[in-house]
Amino acid sequence: MTYRIDFDSSINIVHVIYGNNVTLQERIEAVENVCSHYIDFKPLKILVDVRDLVMSLSFHEQQSFGEYLATHRGLINARVAVVHKSSHNPNVVIDTVAFSNGYKLAEFKNIKDAEAWLSRC
Repeated sequence: MTYRIDFDSSINIVHVIYGNNVTLQERIEAVENVCSHYIDFKPLKILVDVRDLVMSLSFHEQQSFGEYLATHRGLINARVAVVHKSSHNPNVVIDTVAFSNGYKLAEFKNIKDAEAWLSRC
């Protein structure tokens, strides 16, 4: 599995779960799927789970993807919680670039805290 998208209708949060190696194209595909299927949710609340992700993108690809997230029209009002292992965030470059460019993002070490933060948004 490279990624999976689940929707928790009880809390209106879209879960994007990444596993193993995920290419830049697969990440873009996941964003497009979320934005096209959940366009009516205002704000769009997304929980990105990178606990099982093995970062295989180059530094330049990570920077480009962070910029892509921050400028994507479907994500302008989105709230995003990134969940990673307490010992390592493989998404740190992407998260930093996206956040620095105005992306509304917070990082967490467990799912329940991330869901609680998104529910308060």
